[in-house]
Amino acid sequence: MSRIAIIWLLLVLFFGFGNVHGQYSKVGYKFENKIKAPRVRRPIAHELMLDPQERYLIVTYSSHPTVVVLYETENWTSKATYQIPRWFDLSNSFMGPEGKFLYLDFERYSSKYRRINLETNHIDTIECYETPRGCVPKEGGVAQKEVYSNNKNYYIVINKRNRRDILVFRKEESQY
Repeated sequence: MSRIAIIWLLLVLFFGFGNVHGQYSKVGYKFENKIKAPRVRRPIAHELMLDPQERYLIVTYSSHPTVVVLYETENWTSKATYQIPRWFDLSNSFMGPEGKFLYLDFERYSSKYRRINLETNHIDTIECYETPRGCVPKEGGVAQKEVYSNNKNYYIVINKRNRRDILVFRKEESQY
């Protein structure tokens, strides 16, 4: 066997099998799906959020404008995409109690919210006292790069090696 063939075989074995397992593994969970980024100017995922009813995964991409994508959790497909003119914290945003409205923080030092009607996709701007939570002081937070579902059946994370992708893991069933 020639030297080139041996070197090529070693490179394939080292790079092909060594790195794939690490990024698609989580102890106690099984890899289920990889969500690709939408076609936007800078398709880097910034923050993740699950709504309380766990019907939607909300992901922010880019920064000017910020692109908000709602993914349905039953099949991990995109339901809607919104372009928000300015950057905002998803950590100060929330879903309405009935799941009909998504309230996005207007911007960092504002008391306003953008209200998105998820049925009609209409976006309007409202004051904080018009939201279900009222005027609660906003706190600076760390961007959520990973989330668990309420019952810990799902673990969702922004891929550390390729921040364009969202990785979804499902809890492994115990055999006992």
